[in-house]
Amino acid sequence: MLTVSSLYSLPYGWTIPIGVLFVISFPPLFGHEIVAILCGLVWGLGPGFGIVAAGTFLGELGNFYAFKYCCAVRGEKLERTKLSYACLAQVVREGGFKIALIARLSAIPGHFTTAVFSTCGMGVFTFSIAAILSLPKQFITVYLGVALEQSEEGTSSTSDTVIKDVVLGVTTLITIGAMWYIYHQMNKVKPQVIYARRKARYVSACPLYGNV
Repeated sequence: MLTVSSLYSLPYGWTIPIGVLFVISFPPLFGHEIVAILCGLVWGLGPGFGIVAAGTFLGELGNFYAFKYCCAVRGEKLERTKLSYACLAQVVREGGFKIALIARLSAIPGHFTTAVFSTCGMGVFTFSIAAILSLPKQFITVYLGVALEQSEEGTSSTSDTVIKDVVLGVTTLITIGAMWYIYHQMNKVKPQVIYARRKARYVSACPLYGNV
């Protein structure tokens, strides 16, 4: 019977969690964090992080193309009907790579930002660089698996606990700071977005307006 721990001894066992992470990206499903913890538990910090990073990036890249070519119409509809979505899309268009990276580092779910990026015209190169630079977010989840293994084996030390707490604290601060910045930018463009939406509704209701 194939178990999680037995994957380590398989020649290409590391490809299985990569495949799982890719599959649960279509559509975005629950379980990414569980897979990341298991990778830390089985492969350790370095290889485990590499596996999770590869699976996460491939899944997000596939998601990017799926939304870009299959959900563009729905993205346009959401931008017309959901104010928060429209504000985030406007911020992404105006901010480019910097906003893309900050949004990826924030607490906004990665699959949601991928959907916004792909449907508001962001290039795949810009998206890929932002996605790669934000992969360290996965480090803490993998480290939880490593810490779990150490606690079970009784090999956890005070220094390990301190490192875990520091990493968790830094990651949390970056995530909260990035989230605050994105929301601040969304609030800045909100009046502009509301005006554009009202103008579009007025033009559609009064066709002669556009000819004046």
